[in-house]
Amino acid sequence: MYVWVVLTTFLAMLAAYVLPIRQDTQEMVTVPVAQARLSQMTAKHEAGILYMRENAYPYVEAGEDGERTVGYSSGQISDDVLDDYVPFGFVNSREYVTAIYCMDKDMTMVRTGEDACVKTDENRVQRLLVTYGPIPERWRVVNDGVVMPSADFMQALRKQFVVKEMVGYAVKGDNPLAVINYEGTRYEVPQPVADDGAIVGYTIRNCLEDYEACLMFMSWQ
Repeated sequence: MYVWVVLTTFLAMLAAYVLPIRQDTQEMVTVPVAQARLSQMTAKHEAGILYMRENAYPYVEAGEDGERTVGYSSGQISDDVLDDYVPFGFVNSREYVTAIYCMDKDMTMVRTGEDACVKTDENRVQRLLVTYGPIPERWRVVNDGVVMPSADFMQALRKQFVVKEMVGYAVKGDNPLAVINYEGTRYEVPQPVADDGAIVGYTIRNCLEDYEACLMFMSWQ
């Protein structure tokens, strides 16, 4: 019996040297790690969505004329506020910024003021929520002089999001500025948003100046 155990162990050792290593071994390790980093951005964006929903009708009372008021305006949502809206089990990552852009119906300007995001029959406001931040250094590559996420990180984007979601990366100097997803589809960023209209703090332009390319997640609300 002992001889068979020794022989089996010896054959297993030989097989370990002969059998080829899986070609996707690295992907099996790095892609889930990249997905975990992406989850931080996703959690923050979802926190922004929940914040907007809970600070709008019917959670906020209608105005005197019956208009559906909202309890927010254009601008960055502070981390202290988002801490209360991040999904259970997640930490609000300070690497990313989440901002609300309320624009006129033709998207020519970012509206400001107390009623900037209030929709009425005469005032068809467009509300855009944007989350942005640096590409993690481990997954930053330079392709033809352009900074972008690595292939593993793009694969993580593919696994995490459906193709129609406006999430990916934006590149400094791109005109018009666009969010490029894992299939290369470009979702154009409204010009007032690209110009950081009415937004005070760490803006999209600041992020692109610092890193040349940034992750971005946009959704209409």
